[in-house]
Amino acid sequence: MKNILNISIIACRVEFVRLRISIPPLRSAALVAAVALLCPGFGQAVGLMVNEYRAGSSNFSTSQMGNDDFIEFVLTTNATSADLAALTFGDTNHQTSQLNSVFRFDQTTLDTVLANSGQTSFLAGTIIVVKGAWLGAQNLSYDPQSANIGDADAWSIELVAGQGAQDHPSSSIDGTLNVDRRGEVIWVSTDDPPSNTLDTSGFIAAIGHDNNQGAIADAVAAQFGAAAILTDSFPTARTIQNTGGSTISLAAFTSSTMGAANNAANQTWIEESLRAFAVPEPSRSMLCLVALAGIWLRRRRA
Repeated sequence: MKNILNISIIACRVEFVRLRISIPPLRSAALVAAVALLCPGFGQAVGLMVNEYRAGSSNFSTSQMGNDDFIEFVLTTNATSADLAALTFGDTNHQTSQLNSVFRFDQTTLDTVLANSGQTSFLAGTIIVVKGAWLGAQNLSYDPQSANIGDADAWSIELVAGQGAQDHPSSSIDGTLNVDRRGEVIWVSTDDPPSNTLDTSGFIAAIGHDNNQGAIADAVAAQFGAAAILTDSFPTARTIQNTGGSTISLAAFTSSTMGAANNAANQTWIEESLRAFAVPEPSRSMLCLVALAGIWLRRRRA
């Protein structure tokens, strides 16, 4: 059944593109809106938000990442392995004044995850953790279903630095991703990699903390809102969490929820606003095809 649904979605996308090319602009815009509601992922750029990060207590690192640090991302759209591998992410110096490190997802690892799961893409609401070497082995099990949207393990993967997530070969931004308690910005960019240590032009998501914001923190606050930077600095290990949803609300904790929702509000957003609409159920797939068929017939009769 899953393969049949995937084939129907692919066919739907092909016909959508063909029809969009031939339909006048106003009707094409209406088509985009209608299909987007029925078939999540159409016409959307990849959405990957930073949901949580941990500034650990160790200063030691392996494979260019702090051994007891982690970053947790949430997919807000469906994304293929290639989509994710085209993104970069990293951190800043503790003054939040320049980019310090740049990483990327390993596409071979992601391809393996999808092949083993029977999926063709990672679904919206998926949690992706990138973690240091001291936080355990990679967890590549992935089994997102409409019946298990509350199962954190089924909807998440954990990648270890140097394996499923790797330091970018860039020489212009070549520091260690060692999340700093004093100040930090964790970012995601469509640039591969950013052109220099001050380049935020490709940022699609970022959160951070600092009680004396530098240039990068200022740029993030300007682009994503002041709530994206927590005005604080810490003497000991902390976890910074998004306790909201698409509207960011940051708070600091001594404990962490790596690989799972951060609180009730965050859980509601992930499960009810993302996962519940991400799985290609038979009814939604058929509605998508029926809608496109109706538009096609109307065009043929015109």
